[in-house]
Amino acid sequence: MKLGNKLTKLGDKSIKLVNKLTKLGNKSIKLVDKKENSDKYVWRFDKVHYNLAKGGENVLLKKREVSSKQLTLEMLERRLPKSHPKTTYYQEMLNRTRAGYAGEQRVDQEWQEIYLEQAHYLLHDVVLKDESGSVHQMDTLLMSQNFILIVEIKNIVGRVEYMEDNHQFIRVTSDGRVDGFRNPFDQVKRHARFLRQIFQKAGYHIPIVYMIVSANPNMIMASSLSAQPIIHVSGLAEKVEQLFLRYSQVCLSERDLGRVAEHILKKHESSQWIPDIEWCELKKGAFCSQCEYQHTVQYFFGKWRCSNCQRTDNKSMLVALQDYQLMMGNNISNAQFRDFLDIDSKKAAYYLLKKLKFEVIGGNKNRKYIIPTNLLD
Repeated sequence: MKLGNKLTKLGDKSIKLVNKLTKLGNKSIKLVDKKENSDKYVWRFDKVHYNLAKGGENVLLKKREVSSKQLTLEMLERRLPKSHPKTTYYQEMLNRTRAGYAGEQRVDQEWQEIYLEQAHYLLHDVVLKDESGSVHQMDTLLMSQNFILIVEIKNIVGRVEYMEDNHQFIRVTSDGRVDGFRNPFDQVKRHARFLRQIFQKAGYHIPIVYMIVSANPNMIMASSLSAQPIIHVSGLAEKVEQLFLRYSQVCLSERDLGRVAEHILKKHESSQWIPDIEWCELKKGAFCSQCEYQHTVQYFFGKWRCSNCQRTDNKSMLVALQDYQLMMGNNISNAQFRDFLDIDSKKAAYYLLKKLKFEVIGGNKNRKYIIPTNLLD
């Protein structure tokens, strides 16, 4: 019996020793990780955290988001009556905008697969304004120590030709229809001149280059484009590699690159697209997603229920509030909330707004609730 107790105690001591050794090993691993991570510069811009890598790690400083134009057009799709004379016009615009965004995402995916040894930043959908107030919207910026690359993305189907003398961009469809497009080369050259001014004023001299990237494999480039900086997305990695070989001289230190990237990010201005339509022409209320937003939902006993399919759709209120934000702005009062969502009870509206935990401004009579921009995230 005594021997058994001694063996048990000996076993317990062995387990404790193993646990101590395991903890010691974990501390050693943490020290190694800390030393490895010390070889990287850590930067923080606008609550975005990332590492300035020295090998293969794409540094995404600004991600691409759905544009205000697409969000507003989707709102019109829900709220503009089918009988409205501009319904078809805005629906076609929405289809083109969605196709363009899908093309941009296709190119973004290609960036994720590109391995670069050089320190760099990627900024998608950058909107800058010059001193005159003119807007420069750039689909993607690759910022490196050797050069700055502006990428304009196109999602065009058909045969494309370029009349250089006339600065004309033409697309011929499979059925023979001829369409004219805004010349993307003049567009990116304009952006390049603007960025060059920004860098020169800051005392930096670095090559500013540009290219057009076709996101659609069904775009056929005519021979008139052979001498122009335009490629299909599948050739992006090779083209970037060639640029680093061509521009081998380092023009910016890593610290200066970080400072310039921060400056560009701070100058970015989100723009709000406004359609040529009166808000009073749009339908009020929350709509059922199951019924493709064709029928309203009513708030009844704590739930939002569709008047057609009788299903519960509590998310419909959030979609409606996002629509209101696009139509009327970020602030909404209890009375406006009730009017827009067709709620009779002031107490019920107060309960819903309180449950949403929106930031509140103003006193009791002038109280406003601030609708956040990331409401549906």
